[in-house]
Amino acid sequence: MNELGLMQRFADPALFESLDSGEKLIASLITTLTGMGVTFAVLIIIWVAIAIMARLLKVQVPKKESPAPAPVVAAAKAEQNTAATVAQQDAGASNELIAVIMAAIAASEGTEYVNDLVVRKINRTSGSRTAWNAAGTADCIDSRKF
Repeated sequence: MNELGLMQRFADPALFESLDSGEKLIASLITTLTGMGVTFAVLIIIWVAIAIMARLLKVQVPKKESPAPAPVVAAAKAEQNTAATVAQQDAGASNELIAVIMAAIAASEGTEYVNDLVVRKINRTSGSRTAWNAAGTADCIDSRKF
């Protein structure tokens, strides 16, 4: 008679009951390791394929020449002066608002200008909730009603 291997007996429902717990444990570990091995092998193949395609399809985008540092400094000083005059004119405008506006302007200019910006701390201001917060809370509550 042809002797069946452990995995063949493990796969056959009629012969599964004849296996002792040690054989079941070994067959389960073999099945688990085989599945994980195949999964990681496929993931590595996908990773290599993406890396090769990225190198083949890499398009060299010509970089724009960065403007001279002097106009950037002059523009930054002009923005600071403008922000200072706006702050003086509007007593309700706070330093935090000006900082946020300047950060948004710097972010829209490009990554090279954002490198000098550092957000040290964000504090919640006292007062009522913002409209976005109230709308989000109401939307979340409405979605959970029966």
